[in-house]
Amino acid sequence: MQKFTHFYSLTPEWQFQLAKEMGGELIDNKIIVIPENLGHGHSYFTQITPGISALFMDFVLKTPIKMNRLKSENELYIFHFDFSNEPSLLKINDIDYKIGSSINLGLAVISNAIESSFKPPINERIIALRILVDKKLLNEFIKNHPTEEYSTRKIKIVKQEPYYYDNIDSNSLLLIQSLKSKSVFESSFDPYLKGISLKLLGNFLNRYSESITVKNEISPVEIEAINKTKTYLLDHLYNPFPSVQFLSQMAGMSPSKYKMLFKKEFHNTPNNLFIKEKMLLANRLLQSGDYNTLTEIIYDLNYTKLSYFCSKYYELFHRKPSEDFKKKHPSKKTRTVMM
Repeated sequence: MQKFTHFYSLTPEWQFQLAKEMGGELIDNKIIVIPENLGHGHSYFTQITPGISALFMDFVLKTPIKMNRLKSENELYIFHFDFSNEPSLLKINDIDYKIGSSINLGLAVISNAIESSFKPPINERIIALRILVDKKLLNEFIKNHPTEEYSTRKIKIVKQEPYYYDNIDSNSLLLIQSLKSKSVFESSFDPYLKGISLKLLGNFLNRYSESITVKNEISPVEIEAINKTKTYLLDHLYNPFPSVQFLSQMAGMSPSKYKMLFKKEFHNTPNNLFIKEKMLLANRLLQSGDYNTLTEIIYDLNYTKLSYFCSKYYELFHRKPSEDFKKKHPSKKTRTVMM
């Protein structure tokens, strides 16, 4: 395994050392092209405002690497959004966390004061976006949103430095997905990435600033029960929707109260959230190259009617499933579905 060391700053000078260490080409102080001995792909760095920068990564490795990020004098929060089909290992304070949309845990927020490492899988496309934010911009937000308010969302305090580890909301997943079809070598990519990054940051801040209002209306026990049912839904996307009656019993509530509190907490009904997440999973399966036909995917997702599946997919992505389908390559090994 090859190991590389780097640090972050809001300006591009940190890239020179990393590109040299990796043997990659640095273009216009923005793009690092992965050298052929490691794989293929690139990263793209841009400064959005004096206090916010973004790093987009899109590459496939053919040899294992480990990226060690050192602490630096820059006081930053690092928002890591990972849309990869296969999870990477993110190590924080000697604890390994799997991160990636395939395991529904694709978001981490880390303080730059804490060292971390990133170990992507080989022979898999890695799609990730890191937004670097000056701590001064978020100090007021952090102060007004203490850790105990997020206990059900895995916020923790490590050596007095907050970090966060949870799923990416559906709207943010769609924003990140839109970057997959863009080329970093097009002149339009830079403003597009800046816009996407600001929307993602806004989604995060809006999502959790609203938790104060929700907290005042829902007790901590009820929030825990509602989150338990959401986790159940995300863990059973290959199955049919289990019914509101089943979920409300799991939460220990009446169906009417459960639906009301679920919508207040997640701004969606249980069934609609389940369908949306299931279509996001379908999108990953369609592009995985693990299937010979659409029928196989529909079968795996427990749908019986192609027309219904196609209509739900079109509602979310505004295109047909066949437009995203990548047929299984003859040499690809048989896929095993984990239930």
